[in-house]
Amino acid sequence: MEKDAAEKDRKLQEARGNELQLRKEKRDLEIAKKNLELEVARKVDAERQHIREDALKEAAEQHRLKDAEKDHKLQEALKMNEELNRKLQQGSQQTQGEVLELDLEDVLRDCCRFDEILPVPKGVRGADVLQRVNSRSGVCCGLIIWEAKRTKNWSDTWISKLKGDQQEAKADIAVLVTDVLPKDIDCFGMRDRVWITVPRHVPSLVAALA
Repeated sequence: MEKDAAEKDRKLQEARGNELQLRKEKRDLEIAKKNLELEVARKVDAERQHIREDALKEAAEQHRLKDAEKDHKLQEALKMNEELNRKLQQGSQQTQGEVLELDLEDVLRDCCRFDEILPVPKGVRGADVLQRVNSRSGVCCGLIIWEAKRTKNWSDTWISKLKGDQQEAKADIAVLVTDVLPKDIDCFGMRDRVWITVPRHVPSLVAALA
């Protein structure tokens, strides 16, 4: 009976030990499960944050590229506008110069009915108008070369350029018609053997030269 009691007590202690071990293992499994769930949740949150950051970076990059594209288009538009204004201004100045040349031709034809007024074709190097001075009988008496300038500022280089054109055309007289006169000339006058006048005094200068 004592043996049986001891055996029962041993088995009871063993059962209790097994139960404690099982409970401990169960607790360890539960803790491990919770730790795993927590780790998974942390990884999911970290991945979400990473995805969110990547999305924000991509959106920022797309926005930057769009801004850069807009800036590029704006710069191109500004360049085109500047080029257009330059061409318009250049065309306006060229048109004004052509109008002055045509007006000069008309004035010369009105003042010098026996003379031959020869406009220089566009693209041909030289002055604007050549005047072949003829007598009443049609005999050529000489050649006058005319240059028309319509600008806001006077330039001394016009003189040397016109003298070169005069020499090339073998003209006897060179006349520069300009809206802006040198400071030392009032109505019309001569500088370095080139006559200079404003458009409104062309008839008076023609009369003087005749």
